Amino acid sequence: MLADALRSRTRALSAPIRRSRRSAGAWVLIGVPALLLSFFVWQVASPYLRTDLAVRDAVAVGRASLEADALGSRVDLVLVDRVGQDTTVDGDLDIRVREPDGTVWHATRPVTSASFGALPAGGLLAGRLGYSIVVPDTDWLRTPRRGGAATVTVGVQPTDSVAFSTVDEERFP
Repeated sequence: MLADALRSRTRALSAPIRRSRRSAGAWVLIGVPALLLSFFVWQVASPYLRTDLAVRDAVAVGRASLEADALGSRVDLVLVDRVGQDTTVDGDLDIRVREPDGTVWHATRPVTSASFGALPAGGLLAGRLGYSIVVPDTDWLRTPRRGGAATVTVGVQPTDSVAFSTVDEERFP
């Protein structure tokens, strides 16, 4: 009898263990929270993994404005890189200011990174890194009408990149 008991016990121990299979619903209940947790971790960790662009070439004129100045009207402009940060450029800058009557003031200037600086206080772009040029009232045949509309066209030809430009509608200060 003891031998029969030991044989049945060894058969029970040597029998293959049945593993229970999880249903598709169980995988969904486990997978969805795991996926949400991984998205949460990514949202928290991603700002620490971000790298800055090494190249900060100017690709656009962020804004050009026409401001009041003691000597006439001042054109302030800000150049931006691919991520929208203020930057500088080496090359040629072409600025045109046109009154509604057709009178045009035009200047082409070579610029370098040293030509750019913080824009003067009191203007729309005050404190931003940009370029400023004054259009003296003496350069006009008649003084522009204060508050009158003007078209400011800025063209930039970098020495080592593709040219870009913008046209803004402004009012004479």
